[in-house]
Amino acid sequence: MMLACAIACGLVQPAFIYEGMSAWHSDIGMFWSLIGLVAGAALPLLLRKRDEKPEFVCLIVAIVTICLPISPLTALMAQSALIARRDPDRRLYELIALSSAATVISRLRDALMPAQYSIIGTMLSSTNDQGHVVHAASQPGMLWSGLLLAVISIAIAAIVGVANRNTSRAQRAQRQAAQQQNRAQMLQSDLANQQLADAIATEAHDTLAHSLSLIAVNASALQVQCGTLEAGNITDRQLHDIAQRAEDIRKQAAGALDEAHSIIDLLHNPNKARQTLGPDGTTSLSRESLSGLIADAKAAGAHIDTWIDIQDMGVIHPDIAKIAYRTVQEGLTNARRHAPGQPIELEVTCSAGHGIGVHISNPTGAQMPEHTGDSGRNTADKPLGGNGLRGIRERVAAVGGTCTWGSDKRGIFHLDAAFPSRILNANQ
Repeated sequence: MMLACAIACGLVQPAFIYEGMSAWHSDIGMFWSLIGLVAGAALPLLLRKRDEKPEFVCLIVAIVTICLPISPLTALMAQSALIARRDPDRRLYELIALSSAATVISRLRDALMPAQYSIIGTMLSSTNDQGHVVHAASQPGMLWSGLLLAVISIAIAAIVGVANRNTSRAQRAQRQAAQQQNRAQMLQSDLANQQLADAIATEAHDTLAHSLSLIAVNASALQVQCGTLEAGNITDRQLHDIAQRAEDIRKQAAGALDEAHSIIDLLHNPNKARQTLGPDGTTSLSRESLSGLIADAKAAGAHIDTWIDIQDMGVIHPDIAKIAYRTVQEGLTNARRHAPGQPIELEVTCSAGHGIGVHISNPTGAQMPEHTGDSGRNTADKPLGGNGLRGIRERVAAVGGTCTWGSDKRGIFHLDAAFPSRILNANQ
């Protein structure tokens, strides 16, 4: 539609001028008008390149409009396209000025022709039924009308160009926003999947490490008892203990296998995993759950001295209660793995006023250097601080608590976790 309008207007004005030049028998003027007819029909085709080269199109069209008697509509369209596609700068303003000058020149050139050979003059003059001019418009009136028409058309072209530029920017911004939203959704999905994978990995470590450490302790004890059997000094009581130890290992191995199957099932069913990994009564800080942990450790031969004072359980958020439980579980597992046979001291306190405190200590059998950290202990993670303790520290810190560990100069390993009272029900 743009091309059709531009070509039509590009043919009309040269046709009017050609008619005048023909009446005046001006061969040069007729040739000039014929070139204008060709240019008026061909020049609008340059508008098809307005997306790739708007500056070039505007420059060529403006120059041709100044030199030949054609309508300024093509120049106005090129100017509007340039404004829509380029940000304001000095070059843009120069091209707009050139295109505006071409529009004014074209309109004034038409207004300077006699009324019967001018588009503006024909519009302002009176004609009879045969189309002949009866009352021709005055020359000054035609000039002022041409100038006014040029100014109005330039303003309309500029307004249309600015409107198109703003519309294009708004659409581009919407597309970018939609892309960013899609990217954010993808990242959120990836984050949720990664968090689920981390939660499953943590659950696997918490459960399997505990069961396997019990198996390892019982297996070590069984090995010692078998040494007595090889010496030929065995009583019925010892034989019964060996059988009981072997049965414990069998049960614990079966439990570990069930836990492994459960972890695999969580990997196959993400929706089920999100429900299963939530806090429950067996993995929450309570007297019953702690009693189970302590009983398992003692059954494996661990010597544990405990001090448990749990109050105000109703104020503890389930997620924090589970992290506190896992802290105790990992501390006992760590002690059995790195200091088998050593006595363990466990202290757990919980109250609304003081928060939750967990302290686990056990001898390591090694003297540590005199140089210690700020806490008065050597805080090196090797060999006693494995991935399990680092994972516990991250989970405790994520809810606003603190977790530290290390060995003092006497070779006693300490694990301390604290959950301030202000975070016990912070997520409720």
